[in-house]
Amino acid sequence: MKSLKLILHRAYSTSTGVNNSFEISRLSRIGQINEARKFFDSLRYKAIGSWNSIVSGYFANGLPREARQMFDEMPERNIVSWNGLVSGYIKNRMIEEARNVFEIMPERNVVSWTAMVKGYVQEGMVVEAELLFWRMPERNEVSWTVMFGGLIDGGRIDDARKLYDMMPGKDVVASTNMIGGLCREGRVDEAREIFDEMRERNVITWTTMITGYGQNKRVDVARKLFEVMPEKTEVSWTSMLLGYTLSGRIEDAEEFFEVMPMKPVIACNAMIVALGEVGEIVKARRVFDQMEDRDNATWRGMIKAYERKGFELEALELFAQMQRQGVRPSFPSLISILSVCATLASLQYGRQVHAHLVRCQFDGDVYVASVLMTMYVKCGELVKAKLVFDRFPSKDIIMWNSIISGYASHGLGEEALKVFHEMPLSGTMPNKVTLIAILTACSYGGKLEEGLEIFESMESKFCVTPTVEHYSCTVDMLGRAGKVDKAMELINSMTIKPDATVWGALLGACKTHSRLDLAEVAAKKLFEIEPENAGPYILLSSINASRSKWGDVAEMRKNMRTKNVSKFPGCSWIEVGKKVHMFTRGGIRNHPEQAMILMMLEKTDGLLREAGYSPDCSHVLHDVDEEEKVDSLSRHSERLAVAYGLLKLPEGVPIRVMKNLRVCGDCHAAIKLISKVTEREIILRDANRFHHFNNGECSCRDYCWVRTEIEKSANFILYVDKKQVYVSVVLMGSEGPTGVTIHITGFKKFHGVAENPTEKMANNLKEYLAKNCVSKDLILGSCTVLETAGQGALASLYQMLQSAVNTKESELLTGKTIWVHFGVNSGATKFAIEQQAVNEATFRCPDELGWKPQNLPIVPSDGPISTVRKTNLPIKEIRKALEKKGFEVITSDDAGRFVCNYVYYHSLRFAEQNKTKSLFVHVPLFVAVDEETQMRFTVSLLEVLASICK
Repeated sequence: MKSLKLILHRAYSTSTGVNNSFEISRLSRIGQINEARKFFDSLRYKAIGSWNSIVSGYFANGLPREARQMFDEMPERNIVSWNGLVSGYIKNRMIEEARNVFEIMPERNVVSWTAMVKGYVQEGMVVEAELLFWRMPERNEVSWTVMFGGLIDGGRIDDARKLYDMMPGKDVVASTNMIGGLCREGRVDEAREIFDEMRERNVITWTTMITGYGQNKRVDVARKLFEVMPEKTEVSWTSMLLGYTLSGRIEDAEEFFEVMPMKPVIACNAMIVALGEVGEIVKARRVFDQMEDRDNATWRGMIKAYERKGFELEALELFAQMQRQGVRPSFPSLISILSVCATLASLQYGRQVHAHLVRCQFDGDVYVASVLMTMYVKCGELVKAKLVFDRFPSKDIIMWNSIISGYASHGLGEEALKVFHEMPLSGTMPNKVTLIAILTACSYGGKLEEGLEIFESMESKFCVTPTVEHYSCTVDMLGRAGKVDKAMELINSMTIKPDATVWGALLGACKTHSRLDLAEVAAKKLFEIEPENAGPYILLSSINASRSKWGDVAEMRKNMRTKNVSKFPGCSWIEVGKKVHMFTRGGIRNHPEQAMILMMLEKTDGLLREAGYSPDCSHVLHDVDEEEKVDSLSRHSERLAVAYGLLKLPEGVPIRVMKNLRVCGDCHAAIKLISKVTEREIILRDANRFHHFNNGECSCRDYCWVRTEIEKSANFILYVDKKQVYVSVVLMGSEGPTGVTIHITGFKKFHGVAENPTEKMANNLKEYLAKNCVSKDLILGSCTVLETAGQGALASLYQMLQSAVNTKESELLTGKTIWVHFGVNSGATKFAIEQQAVNEATFRCPDELGWKPQNLPIVPSDGPISTVRKTNLPIKEIRKALEKKGFEVITSDDAGRFVCNYVYYHSLRFAEQNKTKSLFVHVPLFVAVDEETQMRFTVSLLEVLASICK
């Protein structure tokens, strides 16, 4: 009876032990390891199975130290206990600890050996796995499958095939794995042989074979095999679909997708990605919208499709929807959105994504840092980009390139050069991309000497052979500095064939510096290389339009229509309240706040007029009247976006505007003034670079726009020994009874004088320079002549000079600027260089011109009318140099005490306050000195001045 009771007790205890082990395992699986431990501790009798379960539970919850502690406390252990310890360490990627336990095991079975081999395979230690495998005293099918699976994963497909052939028994799992491995290596026919030799196949085997055909672009064979499958699952259907998408057969994929009896998430995701890659964004979105369930890959695929194909606004909206639905974005999704934020300059979303990355602890990754830097740079937050850069003690080449490119896009050449020179000291040598970035920085920042030095030392110092990109940057650099001929010389000396970027850089320089001769050469090359690109047509049209060659402009447009070349439309956008508002030229009809925007435009137009703004209609490429040109300029997309920013963004918040093309010179000048009259900071990113406008000034220091602005004063720019000398010319009328004031450049008519030499000079000097061999460093800007004369013109001239002083435009030209004023002396036969002007405004002109005699100080704060201002140029040296060139020149201390004196006094005052230089020259009428001589004299004078200002 006692014996019977004992047997019953043992039976009861065994059953209870199994239940206890099950409960411990259940609690461990759902992550409640503490509850599992409490349950274990509550057991009066702890069977060995319960001990094994709690040890496994700790391992499963990532607590290997606690697991080992429980193992050591076990009163008894069996081989299952030891195998559990080995497997637990392997699951926690602790292969050395697993091997140590394996070596001290009192006994081992095939499970022990297989577990250890599997551990090495999982860690990629295939050689160690192989050595252990051949030491095994016995092997089962699992052992063989694990080993040759490791060989397949290690890329040793031939060794895997040999091992497969050695297997005493080949089950479905082993054969299926071998088929998959051979297919991944492109050995599909060999895989098919194994498939055909198999006595039994399951659905996984069929699917693996179909997948193999699809991966190797043999979709039609895959489809035939798919049709004869005895059983099809979601995976089978999805594998066939992926075969079509991977092969680029999107239409077949669409048809197959439509007939699928079930559309699992992975299949829908595949269709979204495939449709997105071929630009079928609407169809991709339709698949997305029809999905009942979406995973992270679904959102990521749709966002990526939008990002790749330029649907940035839609990508942002989808990201916002993702957040509203509580979906946690994945790392790739965040990177895609960061790229979108960079493209759109959406700073608010960019900051939000940055916060996500910080919370997920992704911000410590160097790649993420580079993407963040790019985003902040393109949003105009260069300080934030530099903070990200400075956080990393060890920076890779991409980070260095990102910050240098950032400085380049903001025109900060000095800062870019500083970082560039720090690179080698940190142990990172510049590469091809770095040199492109620094050459661009030198180009945008006006660092010509430094840029040329870097370009010329690329091979010797950095072991980088110049590519077409480096030549393009250097051509652009020379062109921006006005050295258009030297840019052409560099192109002719290239050892590699110039591409469109090189000729495009030259053409852009020709537009800036009005070099129609070389512009036509560059445009012809571009027409050959990129016949469908509208850029060359537009630039050449712009040059012709600035010269009022409307026939040539019309011919150019006709050629574009004939060749079906269309211009990419310009647009600008601004982010307000996490919403991006896009504007095209004049395109606000459909904007819900059209009326308010128009009111703001009228308000800013009025403020600009009060500030002395005069539209530069040379940027209008249509032969229409002046009023239409002015209206067209004020409705450019960047002006509309700025107006909307003024309307919607509170004071103190910078107005950030982006444009897909380059900002035109007139808009640049207008936005500068808008920043001053509204006291707002405006940040504009165009296709080339950033412009930070504040208090009437731009961060680009008007580099490359400076000629456009000074051209309104009929300027010349000379380049001497790599130094820029800006020579602004104001053409004036004669003094005395025949004197006429010419605003900024000149007037078309004189009172009592049949022909105006200053008008001829303004109209013909550019053509004269193009036809005659003069100094290559002499670059002439457009010379404008005004239509009328009178007191109003004199007031405008006064306003122009005073405005130049007030807005400190001279800061851009400090130490290198000469204001040259040409007046006409009807009674003279020689050229007269004036040495001084007096503070006396005496106008004695005919009443019909509206000027009344008056004797008042020009500038009362300067003192009495006897106050004298002298030029700071060496007059005697200038005179001698001109006499050596064969001209009769005199010097004079009397600028006329009339309009010429008035202008000269203000110019000398301007020069003294702003550390520039000023000169006034009287020229005779053509009846005394012929036009050709006067043209040669003008050019010679400019060359002499440039030489003196070295």
